[in-house]
Amino acid sequence: MKNIFIFSVLLFSAFTYSYSQNEDANKISYNGFYIAKTGRIDAAKLDIYTYLRFYKDGSVYSQTVTSNDPQAVSAWFGRFKKFSQKGTYQINSNSISIQISNKDSKDFQLEGSQEAIFKGAIKSRDQICLTGN
Repeated sequence: MKNIFIFSVLLFSAFTYSYSQNEDANKISYNGFYIAKTGRIDAAKLDIYTYLRFYKDGSVYSQTVTSNDPQAVSAWFGRFKKFSQKGTYQINSNSISIQISNKDSKDFQLEGSQEAIFKGAIKSRDQICLTGN
């Protein structure tokens, strides 16, 4: 079943929003997270959020949690942190494709193998729309 998620970038500190005026608007942001509400646990009345963090070297990190507090999540989520899925992304014009797995994460020991493939469009520097498995 395919799910469509719209991720919007959340900047976790005021100084990270320092883009040059001449940068292409269709590029992704490397200064914060993209976050989307991706589910709900009705019995516990908890919303589920997926965070994505992109790096210029082509790597991307993902984590799904019940916290909608980017400031708190920034303390433990990202490159070289435990419990996040790692992958790669490719951009072609306004299109983006992402492959992520937990094979190099401590999550692998807890959950077993997890892999996800997303494809979508870069709507603006602050928003991407992804379809995933």
